[in-house]
Amino acid sequence: MRESFPAGLKALIAFLVIVMVGNVLILARSLELLRFPGEITDTEVVRGGARVIAAYYEKTIADAGLSRNSAVRDALAKFKFEVEQAASGEEIAQVIWAYGRAVQDVIAREEENQRREFVLWVVNQDPALKEAVDKVGINVSLGQDGIVCIDSGDITLSETTISRLKNDPSVTTLSQPVDIEVTDGKAQLVTPRTVQDAMRVLQSEVVSLRATLENLRKTAGYSQLEGQGIVVSVYDARGGGYLREEVVQERDIRDMINELFAAGATGVEVGGQRLVATSSVRSAGPLLLVDQQPIPVNPVVIRAVGDPVLLESSLELIRNSLKPWGIQVEVEKKDNLVLSAFRREGLW
Repeated sequence: MRESFPAGLKALIAFLVIVMVGNVLILARSLELLRFPGEITDTEVVRGGARVIAAYYEKTIADAGLSRNSAVRDALAKFKFEVEQAASGEEIAQVIWAYGRAVQDVIAREEENQRREFVLWVVNQDPALKEAVDKVGINVSLGQDGIVCIDSGDITLSETTISRLKNDPSVTTLSQPVDIEVTDGKAQLVTPRTVQDAMRVLQSEVVSLRATLENLRKTAGYSQLEGQGIVVSVYDARGGGYLREEVVQERDIRDMINELFAAGATGVEVGGQRLVATSSVRSAGPLLLVDQQPIPVNPVVIRAVGDPVLLESSLELIRNSLKPWGIQVEVEKKDNLVLSAFRREGLW
């Protein structure tokens, strides 16, 4: 005779199962191992924020009348391009800091150039310039009290010119003094850019160069790299090992590395060793050596940052060629993968 559980015990068991499943789901969510259909990644959330910043820059540029300014357009286009190319939230944050600051500096510089050009245009309208015989210097600046100061030397500017220079918002918001030289009745800017402007440009270029250098270091393998990618685990044939072909060989790993880089991988790590241009993969008896360092085998673990779909498909041919020998190649896609920087004993 089959015994049956009491109804109360069945309900308790069902309740415990539900609680266990719920805890597992909560844990998976907290570790970002579970995402619901249509849910965007943290990287895309950060990218969306960067796009909002780009839209703010566009509005600022339009309000300043700089929409047709080539320097401003180029800086904004570079910012947008780098935002879309970044593979992780950390990279996007670096883009916002470096290239976003460059956009702000270019906007500020070109706004100031517009103000200088306006001052020059106003001065050039003054009829007194036609009477100037010798070279004359005119200086327009803001005093500590915010009042526009005009030093026109031997030229007596009209009340209309003085009033416009003292009251127009384009002049009352000058950041630096404007020096004008009048020759043969024509005014021209002595220095279209001040030393401070040149310093700001150089600082912006330094920031951009630092960002470029960091990207190069990441691509070259000398800096930590983060982004989406795949983890490849390569196993020897089960119960095999009697034939050389049943064991993962150095050439198998080298072929996979080459395919991954050809498919656009920005970084590859084998057995915990980050690869650089001079890296080597060798075998020494049963050992596999990466840069002369033994790595764990069975499985040999390869981690690559790049487009997961492209990277996985690039290994399909190699995977199929190894199947007859029992060698297994397992690929796992990752939304976020961190590759360590290249390190060799005795080197930084």
